[in-house]
Amino acid sequence: MDATTNIFTHKETNNWFKAYIALNVTKEGLTNFVVSELKNVHSAIGISCGQCSIANLMPCPTQGLCKKRKPYTCTFHTSQLPKSCQTCDKVKQNIKSLHRFNWPSWRNSKAERWVTDPWEIGKCYLPPDGYSEVSSVQESDFNGVISILLNCKHFQTCLSPACLSPPPPDKQCPLEKVISRYTNKIAKTHVYLSNTLM
Repeated sequence: MDATTNIFTHKETNNWFKAYIALNVTKEGLTNFVVSELKNVHSAIGISCGQCSIANLMPCPTQGLCKKRKPYTCTFHTSQLPKSCQTCDKVKQNIKSLHRFNWPSWRNSKAERWVTDPWEIGKCYLPPDGYSEVSSVQESDFNGVISILLNCKHFQTCLSPACLSPPPPDKQCPLEKVISRYTNKIAKTHVYLSNTLM
């Protein structure tokens, strides 16, 4: 119990909290901008039918989605078989063409909501895991917001060229550096807090 009562007197612990607050304030500052620009992305991508699910739109197998298990059944396409929908296929292709690395995070998004919710399209530009149940930019974390800025090519028209120079995936790209440092800080924070609280 003594270790937990003294945690706030450690300088390093206070620095971690300051870093967390700074990341949170930065994310909050970017939120309205990202929400506004995702509406523009939503308009540019087109209107889906509102009836198709991701499982309907993706062929089996799709790397990153489908997992084959014995006896050769796909755990992603268990209840819905892929089908063709020209309207949603066009939206899907437009989402992919705006993705800097041509690899949207389909698993995060609910295609049924593409017709009305720009955030569901924005979720395609997030990291592949951990965001499927995040229902808004406000609920997302710093990493999610920066990932959208980095992964969605629309934002290169809204940001200073210096933010994306040299172009991603160059490790010297400022947005790449931000994500890398954020990821490293989070990992170190978990180690530090687990060691401090033990």
